[in-house]
Amino acid sequence: MPMLLLMFFVLLTACSLRGWTAEARGPKAPDFPSNFTWINTPRPLSYRHQLKGQVVLLDFWTYGCINCIHMFPVLDRLQRHFAKQPLVIIGVHSAKFANESLPRNVRAAVMRYKIDHPVVVDENMQIWKAYGVNSWPTFVVVGAGGHIDGSVAGEVSYRTLRHAISAELQYDKRHHLLAAKPLIFPPRAREFSATGLAFPGKVLAVAKLKRLFIADTDHNRIIETTLPNQHGAARLIAIFGNGKKGRGNGAAADCEFNSPQGMTLLGHILYVADTNNHLIRAINLSNDTVKTVLGTGSEVFDFSGGAAGTQQGINSPWALAGRGHTLYIAMAGEHQVWRMDTRTLVASAFAGSGYEGLQNGVGTSSEMAQPSGLALGGDELYVAEPEASAVARINLKNKSVRTIVGHGLFTFGDRDGPANSALLQHCLGVAIYGKHHLLVADTYNDKLRLINLQTRRVTTFAGTGTPGTGHPGGGVKFAEPSGLSVLGRTIFVADTDNQRIVMINGLTGQWHQLIISGLPLKEPTAVASHLATRLVAASSILVHVKAGTPATLTAQLKVPAGTHLTVGVPISMRISGIAGKVFYESTINSKGHSVASFLLPAGLPAGDWLAEVYYDYCTNGSMGECIPASCSWKITVRPGVKHEINLLLSKAIFQGLIP
Repeated sequence: MPMLLLMFFVLLTACSLRGWTAEARGPKAPDFPSNFTWINTPRPLSYRHQLKGQVVLLDFWTYGCINCIHMFPVLDRLQRHFAKQPLVIIGVHSAKFANESLPRNVRAAVMRYKIDHPVVVDENMQIWKAYGVNSWPTFVVVGAGGHIDGSVAGEVSYRTLRHAISAELQYDKRHHLLAAKPLIFPPRAREFSATGLAFPGKVLAVAKLKRLFIADTDHNRIIETTLPNQHGAARLIAIFGNGKKGRGNGAAADCEFNSPQGMTLLGHILYVADTNNHLIRAINLSNDTVKTVLGTGSEVFDFSGGAAGTQQGINSPWALAGRGHTLYIAMAGEHQVWRMDTRTLVASAFAGSGYEGLQNGVGTSSEMAQPSGLALGGDELYVAEPEASAVARINLKNKSVRTIVGHGLFTFGDRDGPANSALLQHCLGVAIYGKHHLLVADTYNDKLRLINLQTRRVTTFAGTGTPGTGHPGGGVKFAEPSGLSVLGRTIFVADTDNQRIVMINGLTGQWHQLIISGLPLKEPTAVASHLATRLVAASSILVHVKAGTPATLTAQLKVPAGTHLTVGVPISMRISGIAGKVFYESTINSKGHSVASFLLPAGLPAGDWLAEVYYDYCTNGSMGECIPASCSWKITVRPGVKHEINLLLSKAIFQGLIP
């Protein structure tokens, strides 16, 4: 991603200022291939048909790019400003990493970042090449007549893009090229997980408090629970954040965050990297209040620092680590690691020059690539650098920066072996494991990797390299794991795209999905207005289970004609009591089949329970419109004779959202 804010390929703003003429029109815009996957639109778009008469702003992006992420609020603002005019914003997702090219993963990223405009999955970067693009992000303005009239690369200001679009609309109106009205794209429903979490980015286990903290990133909140038992069951302690995007301080229920990520505990203060707010927040666990300790609330490009508290601007803090009165900050947006004194709140650059790269050196003479994970071990600070698929260490005494694994911005893969030849793919998290090992959340490889710091060898620790969930009693799978925390030999993983936290016994390999009793579920929003609810009753089911043995609950997942279950998207089950107590949660990986079976553990207590299954189905064809659905049953558990338990499943209801 470019370091400079503006790199003009065509003098877009200059053209806007001088007023364009018909003779100044650019070349004809290449149309989109007809067979590519589209998201957030019911049909593929074409300049010859749907887009005729519309001014189009193309955003060439890739979802792991921090500069691209920075532009989403700008695009949302532009969309609101020009809502009544014939402007269409189209995201062209041209992947850098192999994992980013999969439509399933692009769709998850669109949901994670709450992108509402149409997105086309640019297979093999064909659209990228046709437009002559060479960096992320790049913006291209296509006039209502279908001609390219300007392009600009880098993080562009709202004012610049608004001015260029306004000039284009005025020109096209004068020349009678504009359509009479804008295209309308109905909002899409969001996928939903039974865990109650939404794309959690980081997790932190604290032994002395016996607490687990979760950055529930897409819900804009921090969740505090007890440490789970051996079966993964934990109890909700507190929720910090009301769920709204914002910067408000105050009590736990009233404060606000915006896509929080990394956390670390110093004393009784939990520090939080409030990423999209460009702030560091402090949660006082003694009185459950939140305040801002660093940042202005705006993205700032300052590669030195030196000011204190809210006078010092920062840029997309993604991970934290701390010791004593020193807080280390992975500043993803500036490709640096910063250091803050928690007493004076003075913060400054510690390592990395601000140029994106993979260059060893001392302090700010080195180059880093979007640092997003930190781990302290002795006198070393370990850093995950996803844009270089690398892990580096910083010596805290002499500030020397040395790469352990990684070869450059465009060298990545999935290969074990000696560190100087091993390959990772966009790794987002690191954690100390034992005395001589470092665990790595190898995000785009859907794995956990283990680096032996003595022998400098890299091995696969967990995961198969293909996205999934695994099943109880078998091996675990992940979908873009991003955060790690270790207590002894217990490993906690923020399994981001599976929208869950996983607990792994590092010695046995046994794992459990975290169950948070008392965590209220948040239903998905932005349900399309053209969807209606249909309820279909099913037959009652009677299951006989011997006491002390598990049972299998099989759900028939119905979908409307012309749709299919989404292959690879998790199917979640949650069993909860009337009072909200959660007994069981599980996730399986959809294979596109209509029947999903969940293995229930032994010991479901007598009483009335509610079993809910959440899944998604997609419309057929290349557009891939995904719609959430659910099944629910009332479960009555009563003691049976001869040490049996009867599970009476009744009132089976299909609650699909049907076009």
